[in-house]
Amino acid sequence: MKRIGKNRKRREGLTLVELTVVILIIGSLMGILYAGLKNFGSGGNDSQAKLKVQNDSKILEIKLREYFDKFSKYPSEEQGLKALVERPDDDEVAADYEPLVRDKSVLKDPWGTLYQLRYDDNNNYQIITLGADKKDGGEGRNKDFNILDSEDYPTAFK
Repeated sequence: MKRIGKNRKRREGLTLVELTVVILIIGSLMGILYAGLKNFGSGGNDSQAKLKVQNDSKILEIKLREYFDKFSKYPSEEQGLKALVERPDDDEVAADYEPLVRDKSVLKDPWGTLYQLRYDDNNNYQIITLGADKKDGGEGRNKDFNILDSEDYPTAFK
């Protein structure tokens, strides 16, 4: 038996209108996702920077104490933290000097600048970062601060 009626063509593919709607929906979702990740990323950078600073402060404090135990003094401000990875030009440092820090990245802050070793009026050492702007002074994320003192951290890190 044959059916009576018109042979209908099967419809295949998407019409131009349907394709346009799908592209608009995908574009809108991508825009929303991008905006959300962009805002999330700035906070993420601060939290990553804070974690690096905290980790570096612990490692450097331990290594400075090891330096003191070995040489009965801390490196000078001029020698800085490089004294932990390179033999300083100092007659009092033993000729058999071996680096105390193998990973030099611990000497740099989250923004790629070398930490500075400074001493306060009581001759206590401080490890200073120049902040995100890599310059003396500044406020907010650009603030210079002692990484050993969490009270001194920028507000964005708290």
